[in-house]
Amino acid sequence: MALSKEVQAGIDFAEQMGFTKMHLSPPTKTRTMMAQAPKSPNPTEVGNVINKVIIGTQGDISIRLYIPKGNDTFPVISFFHGGGFVLMSIDTHDEICRQICSNTNAIVMSVEYKLAPENPFPAGNIDSLDATKWLIKNVINFGGDGTKLAVVGDSAGGYMALDVAQKLRDENIELKAQMVAYPVTDHYSSNHHSWEENKEGYILSAEIMKWFWDNFITDASKFESASPLRTKDFSNLAPAMIMTCNYDPLRDEGKAYADKLKNAGVETIYENYENVHGFFGTGEMGQEAMRKACEFLKEKLNN
Repeated sequence: MALSKEVQAGIDFAEQMGFTKMHLSPPTKTRTMMAQAPKSPNPTEVGNVINKVIIGTQGDISIRLYIPKGNDTFPVISFFHGGGFVLMSIDTHDEICRQICSNTNAIVMSVEYKLAPENPFPAGNIDSLDATKWLIKNVINFGGDGTKLAVVGDSAGGYMALDVAQKLRDENIELKAQMVAYPVTDHYSSNHHSWEENKEGYILSAEIMKWFWDNFITDASKFESASPLRTKDFSNLAPAMIMTCNYDPLRDEGKAYADKLKNAGVETIYENYENVHGFFGTGEMGQEAMRKACEFLKEKLNN
């Protein structure tokens, strides 16, 4: 199937910015390059934005809280940015968090979890869980209700969201919803078909994704514990929405995760878009995905 003009334009932009060669430079250099990407000229308005540093079990964690307009008691969302465990930040995902906050009327906490290779698995996972537990306990101070909680993320942030959802379930902490876009769910050693089918030409290549994983974890004995898809028990997890994109090495592992949830009796919505990795919240398809995600979150958070 021919790529749409929207998708081709995204690929052309990524090539122009050098994103398709991000794995050829040290992570620190690539982070600097990505920080120079143009920001949204008209950021979505929210009631307030608060930057904080909280204390986790591994030390400081920077977070950013997006507070909706109004004086209600708001539900809350713990958000985790993408970037292959190695790149990006709460700054790169500022507009996505603003849109989610505005469209769900929920407080959104964006987490600056520790990045690899400086902080390999499970450092980012620990920060993500610590920050979410902090949110549950402390969001009342910002007008939020910690009992109405969802986790959200894209790509590696989707991985963090799914991992947090599993760990909260294991601790009997109720979660209202989990929503992830093109999540990482499995180590590449599983050889999902989409890794070969979409190995190059669509921004996130199999080579880049392998580089991400190899920065995140190299100990083969930990591949299983580091892969949410390989979890034995999928029962009693929160209602889920999982989005994938057709031209993406991660497509099949995202669908496999949705299938395991469904087979375990978990309410699950799965959608696959004719797009490439990174489209959520941008362009016509990305805005449609954002609308559906926010409708799902709003419904579950207010039940």
